[in-house]
Amino acid sequence: MKITLNQKESGEDEVIINYTEMNHEIEDVIRAAGGREEKIPCSSGDAKYMLPVRSVLYAESVDRVTFIYTAEGVYKTPYTLQNLELTYSDKGFFRCSKSMIINIYRISELRSEAGGRINVAMENGEHVIISRKYAKSFRRELRGEE
Repeated sequence: MKITLNQKESGEDEVIINYTEMNHEIEDVIRAAGGREEKIPCSSGDAKYMLPVRSVLYAESVDRVTFIYTAEGVYKTPYTLQNLELTYSDKGFFRCSKSMIINIYRISELRSEAGGRINVAMENGEHVIISRKYAKSFRRELRGEE
């Protein structure tokens, strides 16, 4: 995708999108430009939040409760891992083990481990292991294969 930016001296800000075919990437640009980014309902203590999908590093299920981890903190969500995986797989959410989903766009480092596993460092420094069962799919995802 080619991006062209032009600074104007005055007047109203304007976004013009030229595309040959509407796809997920174009839809994401439209949502971002219009301020309609997808958000996930969460809570922390008594406070309720709507977290932007792009802020999620990973999600984990513990005792049938799903927690979302961001650089800022940990939040509880009513969504299950399956809901998150199905709803946001096009936003980079990837199932890396039975109890965890990672946001592949928030990975800072990858390292192969013994036994076919992959050690992933997230942007906040946390390390997550992609199990053998999901490692092959993860490699395909990174290569852009179906």
